[in-house]
Amino acid sequence: MMLKTTQKVSLYFVMSIIAVLQLFPLYWLIVSAFKDNSEIIGEAVWALPKVWRFDNFVEAWISAKVNQYFFNSVLVTIVTLCCVLLLSSMMAYAVTRMRFRWNNLILFILLMGVMVPIHATLIPLFMILKNLGILSSRLSIIMPYIAVNLPIGVYILSAFLRSMPKELEEAAFMDGCGVLKSFFKVVLPLLKPPLASVAIFVFLAVWNELLMAATFIQKDTLRTLPLGLMNFSGQYSISWGPLAAAMVISTIPIILAYVLFSEQMEKSFTAGSILK
Repeated sequence: MMLKTTQKVSLYFVMSIIAVLQLFPLYWLIVSAFKDNSEIIGEAVWALPKVWRFDNFVEAWISAKVNQYFFNSVLVTIVTLCCVLLLSSMMAYAVTRMRFRWNNLILFILLMGVMVPIHATLIPLFMILKNLGILSSRLSIIMPYIAVNLPIGVYILSAFLRSMPKELEEAAFMDGCGVLKSFFKVVLPLLKPPLASVAIFVFLAVWNELLMAATFIQKDTLRTLPLGLMNFSGQYSISWGPLAAAMVISTIPIILAYVLFSEQMEKSFTAGSILK
């Protein structure tokens, strides 16, 4: 009994240290958002600000155009997320439930997209978007974001669909439902847990993406939030306080997304074994 208690105390101690190491950067970021440059550079990283400078958030939101970049990121992320969730669920359903020639080959080609690095597609995508005349527009990053994130969505959803029994769909067909009605009425509601997992992966990937946005967007009015944060870097100095405030603002949607989808995401880890 004494040994088990000691093991529990040791485990909690190690977990507490890991939690502190994980949360300290977030604490430092939030505290730095209320400081000026002299406090951030000259004071201890854990020290609280002498004067809580809420004007850092005002400067970041209005003067540095974070409100505009925030809107662009929200719009691009929502459109990409909706398209990826809808298309990946329909594609996964088609390649796992419907039997047609080359369906396994099509699934293999789709899953190969997971292994293709983004950097390898930048130049071909740049030329394609330029020839299409949509370079430096919202479509120039939304379309690549959808294409890049579709394979991971199909991979997760197809694995879940293979473990899901077909009797529910067969009963729907016997009741007169067609393929689309059966998909939207029967299959799609059962895909909520894996869809939540895909949503979190896609949201994080699109919200934090910088490379494609920096390559395909030249207009300042269309910059996303990660790209807009580069404006804080001046020729001679950087306003660290407003920059930290802008980063806090950009972190809030990520935390909200995790809070909203974490429960469904946890269910997705066990739903496959329950259905089998």
